[in-house]
Amino acid sequence: MLRPRDLCQDSGTKTFLDAMQNGQVHLARFVLDAMDGRIINSKTENNKTPLMYAVTLPEAGSRMKFARLLLEKGADVNCQDEHGRTALSLACEMGHLDVVKLLVQFSANPEITDAWGNGALAYASCEGHTHILDFLVRAFKRLGITTGQVSSGSRPSLPWQVSSGQLNQEQSKHLRCPLS
Repeated sequence: MLRPRDLCQDSGTKTFLDAMQNGQVHLARFVLDAMDGRIINSKTENNKTPLMYAVTLPEAGSRMKFARLLLEKGADVNCQDEHGRTALSLACEMGHLDVVKLLVQFSANPEITDAWGNGALAYASCEGHTHILDFLVRAFKRLGITTGQVSSGSRPSLPWQVSSGQLNQEQSKHLRCPLS
């Protein structure tokens, strides 16, 4: 039987990630509570946080349960991995609109860029996730946020057509796609 005193931070993080991978919400909640939240923003060897793993889970129900659990327990929504990626940019890349909406509710910053100069909008565009782009542009317009550029690389930055709430094909083809 796993007891709270048996968990150190590293084993707590591993146990939490294993529970998350297996869809064991009760075990994950137990580990978080037993560790008094110390692992909420812990990082793995590649500097990914539990929230970053949660938003990339393949099953939508588990993805939402674990992401919500972590955010409600105080996970840093804007934490970056070793390449500067955030949970929002990962969710945008994967096309997971459910957690993109959740991350926006918890104040995810769309203007954080990674080591290649790409932000969340760039990843959504590169992968062709227009439903994510449309949602983000509308959401940030409602919040009064304007995104002045999509990537800070050698290509020209794109003026977002926030007033129309749409990103057209011509605009999206100028993005630097780090995956291509």
